[in-house]
Amino acid sequence: MSTKVNRPIWMNQVMRVVLVVMAILAIIGTSPDFTQAQSKDPPIWLDGQWVGLNEVTQSQPGLMAVPTVSGTYYRTYPGLRFLPTSSELTYSSVASGIYATALASSFSFSLDFDLPIGATLTEIVFFVIDNDASNFQLGLLSYNPETGNYLYLENATSTGASSALQIITMPVDPTIKLDTTTTTYRLRVEPGVASNAHLLRGARIGFTMPTTFLPTIMK
Repeated sequence: MSTKVNRPIWMNQVMRVVLVVMAILAIIGTSPDFTQAQSKDPPIWLDGQWVGLNEVTQSQPGLMAVPTVSGTYYRTYPGLRFLPTSSELTYSSVASGIYATALASSFSFSLDFDLPIGATLTEIVFFVIDNDASNFQLGLLSYNPETGNYLYLENATSTGASSALQIITMPVDPTIKLDTTTTTYRLRVEPGVASNAHLLRGARIGFTMPTTFLPTIMK
């Protein structure tokens, strides 16, 4: 004759929670990870190192407003957060924007940024004043300290000559799931003229985070 074991109610609730958590972890563990496409093009010399080119290129975006997207988080940086990648690239500031006072060929103002683990980068916006016939060169790079390799992921340029602010949106397509365990990421702005006709006012990064669903325990 079998004996039925009566467990306390709280023990049954704990077991149900454990089973739900295990099921969620199993689903997450089988989801495909995004792998950034590697370049097939020859590298170029930028900021004192050879930089590979991402095979996904971007067309030049036009001037547009700065919309926000529901579910997207943003971080905004002033121009003064960008630093020159060569001591020969000297600069001055206007408010929190910066401009070059002497250029250094292939060197730039750059910003290394960190986002939370698990973030997916979805957009980049640059705020510049381009009042010269030459253009700003704008980009996103990744760097792996284990290999010492840079990779050019996205790029764009300013256009025209005007004293008005240009808001240049550089879509990240495909989006990039940041791998902060092996890689760092950098915004790059190379001015085309050494004067305040090329003024970097700042930049904005848009990113999303994974949604975690926790079980609801009914008392």
